[in-house]
Amino acid sequence: MRRKIRNSLNLKVFLWVFTALTVCSMLIYCIVMAVLPKQYQFTEDKQLDANAEIFVSELRTMRYDDGIKAIYNFCIRNNSAAVLLAGNEMLHFGEIASDEQTLATSSVGINVRFLDRDVNYMLVISSVMRAADRISGLLLRLLPVIFLIIIVLSVLSALICSKIIVTPIARISQISKRMASLDMTWRCNVKSSDEIGILASNLNTMAVRLQTAMQESESANKQLAADVEKFQALEEQRRHFFAAVSHELKTPLTILKGQLENMILGYGDYQNHETYLPEALETVETIGQLVQEIISITKMESMDLQNTLQEVSLSESVCHTIESILPLARDKEIQIHQELGTDLTLSVHPTLWSKALSNIIGNAIRHSPCGAHVLISLQASETESVFTVENTGVSIPDEELEHLFIPFYRADKSRSKTTGGSGLGLYIVKTILDLHGFPYSIKNSQNGIVFSIHLKGSRI
Repeated sequence: MRRKIRNSLNLKVFLWVFTALTVCSMLIYCIVMAVLPKQYQFTEDKQLDANAEIFVSELRTMRYDDGIKAIYNFCIRNNSAAVLLAGNEMLHFGEIASDEQTLATSSVGINVRFLDRDVNYMLVISSVMRAADRISGLLLRLLPVIFLIIIVLSVLSALICSKIIVTPIARISQISKRMASLDMTWRCNVKSSDEIGILASNLNTMAVRLQTAMQESESANKQLAADVEKFQALEEQRRHFFAAVSHELKTPLTILKGQLENMILGYGDYQNHETYLPEALETVETIGQLVQEIISITKMESMDLQNTLQEVSLSESVCHTIESILPLARDKEIQIHQELGTDLTLSVHPTLWSKALSNIIGNAIRHSPCGAHVLISLQASETESVFTVENTGVSIPDEELEHLFIPFYRADKSRSKTTGGSGLGLYIVKTILDLHGFPYSIKNSQNGIVFSIHLKGSRI
């Protein structure tokens, strides 16, 4: 029970208020019992003295018989007793029991002389504590009833006080537990203008601010996690890029070194320099082309396009690209179809955009079988424009599509120069389109492979 009281504010407030009200009420009642009869008797005595003086002055104007009647009436009115003395003559007025004689609180002795007698009388008027004793007895008899009323009123008052004071504090205590668990979705519904109401209002304000701060922190953490993940992906991609560059350069350099060493030492057919020098030159050109593409990628990644953008016609840029790559299409007997329908004006870097188109359309021709078709189309609407290049007769496993934009990745695992280039073509395309903010995708279709670009431009 003691532990329950110690852990419950409601019980503590109830017991404190109940005890305080009960003790204070009983103490006040006891003080009233002790003081009220004495104060009443003191007041009566003073009133008796004043009345006696007035009454004696009246007696001096009365005859003896009338004075005796007046003394009786005075004792009755003032709840007192009187004795009229004259020599051996003694008259008593008022009934005073023998045990009440000791209860006399005050006596007044006054010389009285009546009109019809020459004798001087001594009138002694005494007050008794009969009324005061009755008041004390009445208060004592009422004590059990008063005590019961005090208990009932104290219980009700303690319940009301504990409810008014403890209920909002209990709500705030429950809210503090939710705050400890970082739950800020609560609101403290305490409607008052006192200190508890101010505390509840401050807690609500703090909850709103903490919730906002937590949401901002969570959003910042998510953004940070996304940035870290992106950075890790870029770092992984960069490591893969340099590893692939090393591998791609290692093979032609090894071939070139072997050719040159054999020609210098004059081994076998390598004595004929005129035959192997062109092959060595071709290898050097391959290395130079690869290095040039790597340098171009590095420049593009750090390029700021804002001051280099120009208005370019999509239709014209596609036509120029097709003209430059048309000899390769004719060699493979590949037909190129255009279905642009309308034209768009694009804000792009002209050189980079031409490079991207050349790589996309060139890849479509290089990786298509002889006699295939390449379809270049534009689907324009009020909300977006989608530029697509589709080459027929070929497909790529779906699990490899997402890897096509990785530097030096080729779906042809043999990495033969007859079936593909350096493996940087689509990575260059990706870099250019990312710089321009053009979303892109590559996927298999019913007829082949479709490369799509979502363009931002104005229709002509």
